[in-house]
Amino acid sequence: MQDRQTRISRRSVLASAGAALAATAGCLGSTESEPPAAYTTPAAAEFDAVVDGQWLDENLDDVRLLDVRDEEAFLDARIPGAHHFPDSEMLDSYAEETPEGFEVSPDVMAWTLSQAGIERGDDVVVYGADSNLWETYAIYTLNALGHEGQVSLLDGGFTVWDAAGGETVSEAPEPQEATYEPELNLDVVATREFLADNVDEDGAAVQILDMRSPEEYWGVDERGDLDRFGHVTGATNLNFVQSIDDEAGRLRTPEELETLWVDDAGLSRDETAVAYCQTAIRASVGWFVLDQLGWDDVRNYEGSWADWGSLSEENGYYYTTGEDTGTVVDTFS
Repeated sequence: MQDRQTRISRRSVLASAGAALAATAGCLGSTESEPPAAYTTPAAAEFDAVVDGQWLDENLDDVRLLDVRDEEAFLDARIPGAHHFPDSEMLDSYAEETPEGFEVSPDVMAWTLSQAGIERGDDVVVYGADSNLWETYAIYTLNALGHEGQVSLLDGGFTVWDAAGGETVSEAPEPQEATYEPELNLDVVATREFLADNVDEDGAAVQILDMRSPEEYWGVDERGDLDRFGHVTGATNLNFVQSIDDEAGRLRTPEELETLWVDDAGLSRDETAVAYCQTAIRASVGWFVLDQLGWDDVRNYEGSWADWGSLSEENGYYYTTGEDTGTVVDTFS
């Protein structure tokens, strides 16, 4: 995949040509109809790890594709070259619960990537039905596995590709022969001990983002068979859905994301940030957005509240509970 500067420069040329060029580029769109709204997106023009339908159409032969939709949708129609990346494997097999917390277990994921013909240096584009949480969790997972190539999100996903007349196929892909050798990158992972070392009864020494609903954050909405409900002491609540333009099925514009995360949440790029939710999946949206906004150190808490909620304050795992406690950012709620 081309580097960021090359990609942005090329996009600038395409943008200056106007919507007519976008409608006729490659196999997508036609001169008889306008392309879908997310065929080109503001996030894809700005962020290093976001591409849109127009970019993918022109670079389809240069990337590997992972489809994170459910198996039925994948078998019904997929982008040529795409292999299925099952959410069950990402959730159930990528990390395992141990007495010390959730730990990365890469073997199953490495086998799945090998079957997709992917090696560590390949450039990969991940897509779902649109832009949502499983896509960012897949990107986070590959980063944690130490993937060396660029891993990008297709903003707008399969929905936009299909609506623009992009080529699709329905037969199941043949397993590939590749060797994926992970070298774990734990810089993107927060463990329970990392969090505990930065939290006390008075607050947190790092920026902690709770990506669940305010009701879960306050402990009103109790999910799972846990000993306690609420949020990590010092965490700020920012429901993950606020980063997504639901009507367009894509990420919000870079300007909107800057407003949400920097201006309204008051976060600083110079400080470590940790995102969590119930199981680290919704939190991956926060991890991804902050990474694209320029954070040098942003981590996803494996296990998240499913882990922290099973612990105790007596052992140093502080939490806060009660309606209207903490800080809730509701810019786009």
